[in-house]
Amino acid sequence: MIHRLLQSFLVGLARFIHRWPRLIAFTGVVLTAAAIWLTVTKLTVSANTDNLVSAKSPANRYYLDYVKEFNVTEDFVVVIRSNDVAKNRQAAQFIGSRLEAMQPDLRRVLYHIDFSKLQDHFLLFLDAKDLEGIRQEVGGYAAQLRQNNVRLDLNSMLDQADAMFNDKYLRKKSNWKEFKPFVDRFADMLDQLADQIENKADAPKAKGAKVKPGAAAAQGKLADISKEVEENEYPGFDEGRTLVITASPAEGKKEGRPYEVVIPKIRAVLAEARQAYPDVDIGLTGEPVLTDDEVAMSAKDSAEAGALAFALIAVLFFVSYRERTRPVIALLVLLMAVSWSLGLTVLTVGHLNIISQAFVAMVIGLGIDFGIQIMGRYEEELARGSALENALVAGVGYTGAAVVTGGTTTALAFFTMCFNDFTGLAEFGVVAGSGVVLCLVANLVLLPAVYVLMDRRKSPQVLRSRAAASSLPGQRIDAVLFGHPRLVLGAAAAATVAAAFFIPKVRFDYNLLNLQSPKLESVREALVLNAPGNSILFGVSVADNVEDARARIARFQALPTVAAVRCPIVDMTPRDLDSKRPIVREIAASLEGVRLNTDVSDTVDVARARVKIGELLNDCQQGVAQARKYRLIPQAREAVEVFGKLIPPLERAQKAMEGLSQAELGRRLNRYQVNVFGTMRRNLAFLAGQKAEGAITVEDIPLPLRERYLSPHGKILIEISPKENVWNREADAAFVRDLRTVDPRVTGAPVQNFEYIDLLRASYVQAAKWAAVAIVILICLHFGRPSLILLTLLPLAMGIAWTLGLMGAFHYPFNPANIVTLPLVIGIGVAYGVYTVDRYREDQRLSLFHGSTGKAIVLSALTAMIGFGSMMISAYPGLFSLGLLMFLGVGMCLVTSIGVMPQLLKLRQEDAPSAPVREAVPLKK
Repeated sequence: MIHRLLQSFLVGLARFIHRWPRLIAFTGVVLTAAAIWLTVTKLTVSANTDNLVSAKSPANRYYLDYVKEFNVTEDFVVVIRSNDVAKNRQAAQFIGSRLEAMQPDLRRVLYHIDFSKLQDHFLLFLDAKDLEGIRQEVGGYAAQLRQNNVRLDLNSMLDQADAMFNDKYLRKKSNWKEFKPFVDRFADMLDQLADQIENKADAPKAKGAKVKPGAAAAQGKLADISKEVEENEYPGFDEGRTLVITASPAEGKKEGRPYEVVIPKIRAVLAEARQAYPDVDIGLTGEPVLTDDEVAMSAKDSAEAGALAFALIAVLFFVSYRERTRPVIALLVLLMAVSWSLGLTVLTVGHLNIISQAFVAMVIGLGIDFGIQIMGRYEEELARGSALENALVAGVGYTGAAVVTGGTTTALAFFTMCFNDFTGLAEFGVVAGSGVVLCLVANLVLLPAVYVLMDRRKSPQVLRSRAAASSLPGQRIDAVLFGHPRLVLGAAAAATVAAAFFIPKVRFDYNLLNLQSPKLESVREALVLNAPGNSILFGVSVADNVEDARARIARFQALPTVAAVRCPIVDMTPRDLDSKRPIVREIAASLEGVRLNTDVSDTVDVARARVKIGELLNDCQQGVAQARKYRLIPQAREAVEVFGKLIPPLERAQKAMEGLSQAELGRRLNRYQVNVFGTMRRNLAFLAGQKAEGAITVEDIPLPLRERYLSPHGKILIEISPKENVWNREADAAFVRDLRTVDPRVTGAPVQNFEYIDLLRASYVQAAKWAAVAIVILICLHFGRPSLILLTLLPLAMGIAWTLGLMGAFHYPFNPANIVTLPLVIGIGVAYGVYTVDRYREDQRLSLFHGSTGKAIVLSALTAMIGFGSMMISAYPGLFSLGLLMFLGVGMCLVTSIGVMPQLLKLRQEDAPSAPVREAVPLKK
């Protein structure tokens, strides 16, 4: 019933078109002009990924709240890498200062942190236990330095040790309280000395973790605190071999490519830096750069794919129809419909996004389908000798009913994407679905009107001869294709069973970096920062105050998936000051009056050092031998242990010295002296200047850290770095789950990726389900009879099964870009079955290629495959994977629609009485 009503309406539409072709053509031209004007003047491509997800989503709401509270914009990230730490810092200073000069395009450039306001209070940041260790150690050094002729250099250290290694000193039990700590320090220094003489390291390194200034003192070692401060002045990883500069873009427009002007300026600065520091690797990445590169590459590749698709379809038309006029008209109408789609996008959504900008290439491949079906049937009727109006009625009225059903299924496949919280996907559904509808309208109304204007003054003989020239040897093609139905159906069944085996192997790739082109610098640098501990992806928690932040930090640090927690506001807010201040006073007081010359330019007395090391080794060996004679005495056993610590490094040092010339040994000892004793002198001078009094305020915290980690309302930002690579789904899921046990409102890139990609995948699966339901309903309304409904849906089901089977067999995954194929293949693939069964129902016999339907189906599928296949020229892996899967899916549905399902119609036809071949549509007035 519904099918008859639709057909009656379309027959009436055909007669209206035949009567008023000029009005229709004129209206089409006016609409096209208006659409082009809107597109050129109003249409933009939005790179704002915040708008891709509905604000109703809790995860997005938490993220937007964080963005608003801290005035956050995704940062540009400059990566500086080399083994020369000093050169890295120079390059960072060079680049950072130039980026700071790029205001107002950039703000909050973070490359160097000035700790000067906190420098004389650094000890207050340590625990009281650590401070006590420093107090004891500094007290020992201070006592030694107050003695006459004691200096902090290698020869003085050896002389002091020699003075202690005498019977008179060691026989006094009270001296061992001083002697044992000295031996521990001395043994450590001798190990470093032996390393230096053996040339195992260019310079000894202070022990201790680089967490915050003075953290190495937690182990009771006097580390180079001032040096650690200096190293932490430049944010980065790997002990300064990788430095990172971050810069926030200025607030501004969110539409289009908001950073297309500032990114080239940054790259110009980096090009200048590469010339100044050729041995340093310098790159640019960050979310704004990745997004801009993605949008630029996607837009470029989409435009090129659209142009290629249009060119290939034009060639296909000219070859298939062996003339130029009708294909050119069909292509022009298609372009007009695409322009209508773009104009409607301006009026409805207002912009394209990263997802929806690919719709043009899709619509070009899909929209021409309708024109092919109508043009094919129109020419078929003209070739049979039908009058112009009869041919129009057959094309629009009869075939048009199947075209409307096929077009509606395709449009529904897009429109079903609108019913989810993923705004970017919903916009894509509206834009592409409307585009398909407008292409359907243009081919049902505008294309026939132009044909009427072109053909109405030509004689029936001319029209018949031109139409017949493009016809195929249909009977021979039908005989070849459908000559062995049982054999083909058996092979198809076997292929379907094989596909069913591989379908469970299909997986989903959540890693967004796999969608990016590795040729892009921004992607390469993001991969460099992809190692655990180096990742620029981190979770974000917002605390109300310092105490709240401290509690959260402790819980975050205890999580198994967390590598580090950053919160400078808490780190720079010392605790338990009442217990620490007295200890700091004692440390500073112990160094009062001590000469602390930080210049270690003295030359080591090499000959004297050789002798002293030999003497010390001999003393230690004799001391151990002597003490073992009295091993029953506790003090003797203690002496064996103490002297035993010194013998191995002294033996190593003496052995290494034997093979060195005096000059070379001098160079190595001087290097050791500068590194080790220079560090000691700087540390003691640093500690002598520490203050216990005075308050540390927020204003003392370096401005770049204050701006980033402290909101105007006093909220405190906590950044949590993952242990594993959270670009991988399993690591990301575990990380997010752990973080939410501490803070359910935690946000940041790992959380966003976890939520958004899963939402995207679920949205497409949901859209596919809705598309399947809607399409089944439409097919039922169109055909009514269960047997025809099943015949129509069979090729779609087989085509999808074969496509999934091939994906599983070749381990080709779905991903956030190509998952769109799920609803699209359903909507597009079913149309070929509709055309085949509808023509069978009309003719009551299988005559696919005897008439125009077979050729039209093949051309329709080929144009769709060209439209999607053209995306495979893209260097953007996301677009490539979408094009590949759609090309494969449509191809499989084409094979099942004209190669498999008609075999069932052939068997059905063999069991039914033959029907006469219809010649021409009778003219009905």
